[in-house]
Parts: sequence; C-alpha cells; structure tokens
Amino acid sequence: MILHSLTGGKTLLGLVAAGWLATVLASTNGDVDAGIAAYEAGDHDAALAAYAAAEEALGERSEIHYNRGLALLAKDDREAARKAFEHGSESEDERVRASAEYELGNLDFDAEAWEGAIEHYIACLKVNPEHQAAKWNLELARLRKKQQEEEQEKDEDEKDEDEKDEDEKSEDEKSEDEKSEDEKDEDEKSEDEKDEDEQDEDEQNEDEQDEKSEDEKSEDEKSEDEKNQEEQSQDEQDKGEDEQEQQQQPQQQPVERADLDKALEELDAQDDFFLGRPLGRTAPVEKDW
Repeated sequence: MILHSLTGGKTLLGLVAAGWLATVLASTNGDVDAGIAAYEAGDHDAALAAYAAAEEALGERSEIHYNRGLALLAKDDREAARKAFEHGSESEDERVRASAEYELGNLDFDAEAWEGAIEHYIACLKVNPEHQAAKWNLELARLRKKQQEEEQEKDEDEKDEDEKDEDEKSEDEKSEDEKSEDEKDEDEKSEDEKDEDEQDEDEQNEDEQDEKSEDEKSEDEKSEDEKNQEEQSQDEQDKGEDEQEQQQQPQQQPVERADLDKALEELDAQDDFFLGRPLGRTAPVEKDW
C-alpha cells in the first residue's frame, strides 16, 4: 500500500500545510486559510479558488503551488497536479520541497514509472531523511521495478525462444520446400530422362523399322530381280530350246505345182477305186443274216 502523507493520511496533511504556511509566509492569510478549510471539507473547487485569490494577493509562491497540487490531485487532475508539485519542489523551505518530491514520486508510482518514482523518493529523503512514507514507497518501487525487469527478461526470453522456434520452423519449412523442390526437380529430371529414353527407343524402333522396311524392300527388290532374272533365264532357255527344235526339224521345201500334180496322178494310179467306186463285179451274198 502506497503512503500519501508525512503523518500517514491526507486528511491531516492540510493541517500540517497550514502550519507551514504560517511559518513560511510569516503571517496568516485569510484566502490560504479558506483554501485549507475547503480542502479539508472536500470542496476542492472552493479550495482552488481560494488559493488563486491568495496568489493574487501574495504573488506566486511555491507553497501555494504545492497546496494547489493537493487539491488538483484530489480532483484526479494528475497532469495539472504534477505541474503544481514541480513548482512546489522549487521552494526554499525544506518541508515544502520534500513533500513536493514525495508527491511527484507517488504520481510516478501510480503510473508504474518506477525509475521516476525512485528518483523523487530519493530526492525527498535527501531533504528529509526521516520521511518514513518516502522510505517505504522507495523500497516498494525498487521491488516493483525488479519484478518488472524479471518479467521483461522472461518475456524477452520467451520472445527469443518463439523467434528461435519460428526461425527453426521456417528453416524446416525452407528445407522441406527445398527438399520438395529437389524431389520435384528429380522427378522432372527422371520424367525428362524417361521421355528422352522413350524418344530414343522410339527413334531406335523407327530406325529398326526403317532398316527392316529397307531390308524387306531390298529383299523384295532382290526377289523381284531374281524372279525377273529367273524368268528371263527361263525365257532365254525356252527360246534356245525352240531354236534348237527348229534347227533339228527338217526344213520343208516349198512344193511346186507340177510336182504336186504328178504326185496326185501317181496316187490315183495306185487306187483301186475310181471316182469312189470299186472296179470289177460285185460278189453275191452267200448267206442272209
């Protein structure tokens, strides 16, 4: 629990401040007294109005800025309160300066700005080493700072670990992608080689087919040539035989007309029939069949 006043509570802080102002200002002031009374009653707007009137009468005073800071803090106007306490820390009175540093430390503490809180608490203790609330809050601020640093370090380690895991994952994915790419290239290479082998095989088959066709063609041409040659040989042989037979057969001489007539007369002389009838009588039939 953070402590807020030299005496342990803000309610009594106004009474303490009234004692300061009486000493610091070397006299009482009606507007300052009215402001303190309004602050204690919880009427913070009236307190601010009274402090403004006091400042018009007395001029700008660090002590009045400090009291204004308390009223602004009660209204939760922290930025305006911070500015008022910063002016109060410039006071020549050690009590006002120490209290202003303490309140600045509390503002940083609530904002978890541990470095600023520690600095302001230390500044307060340098002015007033017996400020018990500042001592307590200083140790508490140091403890919270250490816890924050440990948490940040843990978060950094987890972040580094996550980044490392992510890098490893990315590296694994990259390796897997490269492996897949290599396998893909290998498959494509194998496919290309397969296609090339098939192409070579097809070309070889075509060549063999062409050679076979050429051989068959040559064989057919050869067979045709042989056949033609055999037929030619047979024709030549037949022609030779015909010529030989013709040479062996006697040549018929042309018959003269006179020779033909002479031959016919000789044949007629040798024939017993004349004009188709036999010469002499006919023998009787001896027996009737």
